[in-house]
Amino acid sequence: MNADLKLTLRTWLIVAGIAVWMLVWVGAAFMLIGDRPPPWNLGTNRPVPGDSFYTTGGVTTGQAGPAQVTLPEQKGTNP
Repeated sequence: MNADLKLTLRTWLIVAGIAVWMLVWVGAAFMLIGDRPPPWNLGTNRPVPGDSFYTTGGVTTGQAGPAQVTLPEQKGTNP
């Protein structure tokens, strides 16, 4: 074998070794963790944009929060 072929073969063996190691790692993690559902039940949460307590627009459900948050007055300009 010439040097270029050896280098190419070695490079591909390293790449294949990394791929095999990743497959073994993921397989071991899947065997340890499994494909079971999570133990918690948080119920359903509707993904409605803008349906928040602090929204400034009209809210169709729930109770609307303040239209604008007011900040306290600054006592001085020095930090």
